[in-house]
Amino acid sequence: MTLQDFKLKMISELSSIYEMDELNSILNLISEDYLKIPRSKILLADEIDLDESNQTLFLSALERLKTHEPIQYVLGKTSFMDLEFKVNNSVLIPRPETEELVRLMLKEDLDGKEILDIGTGSGCIAISLAKNLPNAKVTALDISSDALKVAKENAKLNNVSIEFINADIFEYKSDKKYDLIVSNPPYVLESEKLLMKQNVLDFEPELALFVEDDDPLIYYYRIIKFSNINLFKDSLLFLEINDSYSQDLTLRLNNYFYDSRLFKDFQNRFRFIRAKTFNS
Repeated sequence: MTLQDFKLKMISELSSIYEMDELNSILNLISEDYLKIPRSKILLADEIDLDESNQTLFLSALERLKTHEPIQYVLGKTSFMDLEFKVNNSVLIPRPETEELVRLMLKEDLDGKEILDIGTGSGCIAISLAKNLPNAKVTALDISSDALKVAKENAKLNNVSIEFINADIFEYKSDKKYDLIVSNPPYVLESEKLLMKQNVLDFEPELALFVEDDDPLIYYYRIIKFSNINLFKDSLLFLEINDSYSQDLTLRLNNYFYDSRLFKDFQNRFRFIRAKTFNS
């Protein structure tokens, strides 16, 4: 079997699940990982023969993809902020929107500061900040011990030092103060499940994604209350949000913080909030 043969087989068996541009992207990711071919040369490698071991890898990946399993879980890794992260179904697959959140924070003067990431998952936010702010002291909190296991592996993989806390933010109390608190908590409504793809619903952890329709801001209200106590004066809170509730969250933040600002993502949706604590 050549790489071109596999490509045609993949198109035939996955075209009902993925668009053509997604299939090309998946083939590139598989080829890069299994054959160690740079993406720039994959188009020139159609006639390469897949040996028996590579055929087994490629066909096994195809079978998993046919169940709608995300390619990131099939490969066990993904890219975020130009760093490599291990992922499995204990953690969400990092999204491009969250990269935008990290880039917003990196515009602030944070090196050497105390930072807390609430609901860290794979650790993508905390680790990216630590990698770009070598003098910052970063702490990452999550309720899931399985997620923290992945995050710890990713911290080691990316050669950063992070303090990890296994705790439920609704119960967690601490006297420690921070210069920045960031969170990307669950914000997808249960009623929005019908709009989501099967590869998300069947494989990504519900605990990290969904919130009840009758209390959609429960995580944000708790994080805002915690941050009001645990941030230094003149410090920052950054949140990734459901744009449907951007105004509600801004109003709530204004009870505790000042200079609350909304930022749009690349899809032109209000996706991020930045707020500052009072300096007196």
